[in-house]
Amino acid sequence: MILKRGEIGAKVREIQDQLERLGYNIGRLGMPFDEHLEATIKAFQEEMELPVDGIIGEVTRQKIQETVVQLENSTAVNQNSGDLNQQNLPPVANEVGDFMNGNWQRWRVICSKTLNARSGPGFNYSIDMNFPQDTILMLHPEYRYPIKFDLVGKPWLVVSYQGGAFFIRANQRFIEPVV
Repeated sequence: MILKRGEIGAKVREIQDQLERLGYNIGRLGMPFDEHLEATIKAFQEEMELPVDGIIGEVTRQKIQETVVQLENSTAVNQNSGDLNQQNLPPVANEVGDFMNGNWQRWRVICSKTLNARSGPGFNYSIDMNFPQDTILMLHPEYRYPIKFDLVGKPWLVVSYQGGAFFIRANQRFIEPVV
């Protein structure tokens, strides 16, 4: 199966449903495969370290399906583990691994490769710096709300490093709060 911009129908709707389930802002469900969905696919591909072309080929389709299965499994585990809503606890990632609350002062880079820091919230912004694993980052003091959302609805954390403001993907695959 190959889906690309201009396509319509049930297969496009299925991909939209899956991406929406993964937390991506796909706009209105049931719309044709347009430039917004293409940008969402590119963001997914980049985040999953796939070739970025904005086309749903077999590899991208399988990765979307695998990620949905992982989400469903982790959601079931989280529902059985109870709710810990206590103050002064570090932020907890949601079912897709995103940190929706970035109000924690120190964060550690945990991805095995370097973490790209961008000039704005989203993959469409330039990469200004790369942070190696175990780099400790601080919230940027001038941002009252440290989580900013990109065009597809994914959260980015505004951090300070050597006096500059950088945007990093706020997901547990890349960062963790330092306790």
